[in-house]
Amino acid sequence: MVEDVKREQQELLAQLSYLQSMYSQQYEAVQNDIASYTIANTALQKNIDLLQSAKALGGSDIMISGEGGAYMHAKLSGSDTVMTYVGAGYLVDMDSVSAVEFIRSNQKKSEQVLNRLMSDKKRLESELLDISFKLNALRAQQGVQ
Repeated sequence: MVEDVKREQQELLAQLSYLQSMYSQQYEAVQNDIASYTIANTALQKNIDLLQSAKALGGSDIMISGEGGAYMHAKLSGSDTVMTYVGAGYLVDMDSVSAVEFIRSNQKKSEQVLNRLMSDKKRLESELLDISFKLNALRAQQGVQ
């Protein structure tokens, strides 16, 4: 009888340890996703800020990155249109106002995902805390027996 109880406790301990490991991995993945979406939102906001000041920058000298550390001098024209990345490797010619609206809609979608990820993070934290309490209680109970 005592052996059956000990075996059940060992099985429960193993299951809880496994669950703790799985939730920890999910928690880490959610944290990485939150960091990625935060960086993406910052980049989207920088693009919006740039597009909103584009007219004022017309005729300015700038440096364009050629990747790998090479830069070239360029002069901005006063164009009212910009090439906007719309996904899947496609660029579309848009006026600045449409480009800002498009980027803002992407930013809004990204913020929705970020809010969902934050909610998932809180849920996982709660689950991990609950599992930790159960594991500690079970270990304490085994120590008493």
